[in-house]
Formats: sequence, C-alpha cells, structure tokens
Amino acid sequence: MLEKIKNSKNLLNQLQKDSIFLESVENARQIIVESLENKGKLMTCGNGGSATQASHMVGEFVGCFAFDRPPLPAISLFDLATTTAVGNDYGYNDIFSRFVDSLGNENDILFSISTSGNSENCLKAMKSAKKKNIKNIALLGKDGGKMKDLADVAIIVPSNDTPLIQETHLMVIHWLCEEVEKYFFRK
Repeated sequence: MLEKIKNSKNLLNQLQKDSIFLESVENARQIIVESLENKGKLMTCGNGGSATQASHMVGEFVGCFAFDRPPLPAISLFDLATTTAVGNDYGYNDIFSRFVDSLGNENDILFSISTSGNSENCLKAMKSAKKKNIKNIALLGKDGGKMKDLADVAIIVPSNDTPLIQETHLMVIHWLCEEVEKYFFRK
C-alpha cells in the first residue's frame, strides 16, 4: 500500500510541473465554459471505470459539486436500454456515436474518458462529434492512444498504471467541476 501511495504522490508531483498537462486542463475548462455560455451541453462517455467517472461528472454538473446552485446541462451517453439495444442492433462500437448523432449540437462538447486512449466506441463517437462541429475533450492515459489525435483538447495522464490513471482522472474531473461551478455561480 505504501508503494501505491508513493507512486500516486510521484505522479502528482510530476503533473504539477508538466506545463502541457496543466495547459490542457485549463483549455478544457475554457471550452466547457464557452459551450455552456452558448447554450451547449456536456456529453460524456467511457467504458468500465471510465464510464462511471463519466456519469459521476454528469452528476456533479446536473446536481452540484461544492454548493447548492442551478443545474448545468450535461448527459452521460450511457443508458442501459439504449446501450444494449444499439449494441445488439448495430454493435458495441456504435453505442456512443448513436447518442452523439441523435443528441449532439454544434455548441456541445463530447467529453470522452479512456485509460488507454484506444476505446473504439469512444473513437467512433469522437468522429461523429467532429462531423457535427462538436468539440472533443478527451481524458486519457498512457500515451493518449488514437483518441489524442481526434481531440480538440487531450488531457493525458502519462502512466501505464490503470488505477493510478483513474485516480488522476477523478482529480481532473473534480477540478473541472469546481472551476466551472465557480465561474457560473460565484461571480
């Protein structure tokens, strides 16, 4: 356990000095603020643990993060019936892109989360978003995988340790939620 804590601390120290990482997080915040100012919404997607983090982010936007305030527009691109229907009828790689095709508008954002950066269903959703002029923010791990090339902003946690990547992703999500909430409701 102490080794795990040491690895987490080392990664956080590294990221505090990583200007590319810090700039990408700030750029993501700016894009989210612009989208919401222009009546857009945040759409999130991911698989497994990343799916729960995507849903968690939506909960913080629609509910609240640090204080009671009006909801912010966000939706998780996971719904049990729709996901299984699309997966059955079209294939698992289409589960998010079908949502983007049906719900996405130009001022929206697709926020995709993947520890590998190579999730085919997220990649397909990002391609659908590009076709609709929807901004792509990707929260990634390892070297960013294929998703980094489709992202308008790629936030990459440079680690091969999936749990450590997910822990850092949650930290980034919480920071974005806090900053967006403060921007709109603590002027």
